[in-house]
Amino acid sequence: MLDKKILCIGNETAATDQMVSDLAAQHNTVNHGLIESIGELNQINPGYYHTTIVDVSAGDIVLDLAPQFDEIIMLDQSIDTYPHWKSFVNTFRLMIELEKKGYNTNFRNNTGNTDIIYWHDLLRSNRSLCVLPFINLINDYGSATLCMKHSDPITSIDLITDWATDPAFAPIRNNMIAGLQMPDKCYSCYEREQLGEESARQFESLEWAMDLGLKNKQDLKNIKYPVLYEIRPSNKCNIMCRMCDDKHSHLIEKENQQLGWPVVTDTWRMQPFPYDKIDFDTVKRIYWAGGEPTIMPDFYEFLRRCIKQDTVNFDLNIGTNAEKISDTMWDLLQQFPRVIFNVSIDGYQKVNDYIRWGSHFDNIKHNSFRALENGHRVSFQTVLSMWNATRVHEIFEFYDREFPGLNCLVQPAGLFDSHLGPWHNPLREQVLESMRRCRETRVYYNNGRNTNHAVEEVIQHFENYDYDPAILQKFFEYNDALDQVRGSRLIDYIPELEQTRALCK
Repeated sequence: MLDKKILCIGNETAATDQMVSDLAAQHNTVNHGLIESIGELNQINPGYYHTTIVDVSAGDIVLDLAPQFDEIIMLDQSIDTYPHWKSFVNTFRLMIELEKKGYNTNFRNNTGNTDIIYWHDLLRSNRSLCVLPFINLINDYGSATLCMKHSDPITSIDLITDWATDPAFAPIRNNMIAGLQMPDKCYSCYEREQLGEESARQFESLEWAMDLGLKNKQDLKNIKYPVLYEIRPSNKCNIMCRMCDDKHSHLIEKENQQLGWPVVTDTWRMQPFPYDKIDFDTVKRIYWAGGEPTIMPDFYEFLRRCIKQDTVNFDLNIGTNAEKISDTMWDLLQQFPRVIFNVSIDGYQKVNDYIRWGSHFDNIKHNSFRALENGHRVSFQTVLSMWNATRVHEIFEFYDREFPGLNCLVQPAGLFDSHLGPWHNPLREQVLESMRRCRETRVYYNNGRNTNHAVEEVIQHFENYDYDPAILQKFFEYNDALDQVRGSRLIDYIPELEQTRALCK
């Protein structure tokens, strides 16, 4: 009789229990059944157990379940047997994480994992390939850009007549398939990969390859239309984030004029989106950003047009600060079957209100809960910055406590030499302690893009770093100017950061 404790991760269907019973019978042991929550377990006995990432979050599996088992198996169930492709991908990512942490795992020889392993490995051997330029049409105020990480225009939206053969995108796509890197365009992902971290290129490409059922990189050449659209029609916004700019908030634009700071030109602003560019027969996801979509007349017009034309069957992602959502907006969104709120939170309570000036933490929390109550999905986005580098664990712990099982996208503010990013906070030990506490949270493991990788990147950086007084001085000059016009004081919100002012000398 098998004297091991084995955990099987399955596909959320009744077939899982039968597969586990068959495995148990083959090894002359028992199937103890489904683990629906970690709280129900008093003792793990020899034999087989099974669960899913819907019943028990990936974070709970990594932190609580995995240490109690001798082996962890991803059952050999193909992606089409899962209720949603995303569950399959996140189960695979969980197995990669468990493998990396040294657990005894069994998943690489699954026939159902052949395609995802191909793409996972290809995206590490081909250091240029990215799925997004083949599928993603971004309207960045009238221009088409490469991706969310590269804002330089590739061409004008109006000039695109044939997506598959567009002359501006063709050489980029050819270089990617051939594995020829383009540092002038893809430096952000290249830098992350050089640090040993997963990039947006790798994360997003794996997801889209599975969603689209791509077997190999040659299948990219058969994509005739975009399936992902990103829309940014204006900079109309209702708050003023400290790490944001006038291109993304008309309130910051007014503030910069008041401060005498340079503002961007008017050529990009208020470009109406050409709705005829959206092929509603092939679209899978539309992402609205800004600015703030919930206060944009363009967004209301878009929703009403989709409802009138009965073209609502796609993933509608809304990048939002969730500060104020009108009853009209809630009513319109009820007509869409798949709405995802990507809610930005950069600090806990008053820290968030200071960083994301004009927002109110309780409003964001309330609207996030209301979205879930209305049947929508919610994920979070957190920007690591000079302001919150010592407090990130508070946000992660809030996510665990109030929104267990949900995930978070994490990204740093600015490039490495920016005075806004987390890299130059002088409170080295406090930053490290905060990041290490993040490792103890569930959301760290819940398959959010860049969540654990960003934390590890900050830890790696601060283990061998001393602050730069010149960059710190630049930060205080910038932040003091904002405080002066906003009538705020850093000491009232993040006192430990205010106390580092003396280090500028």
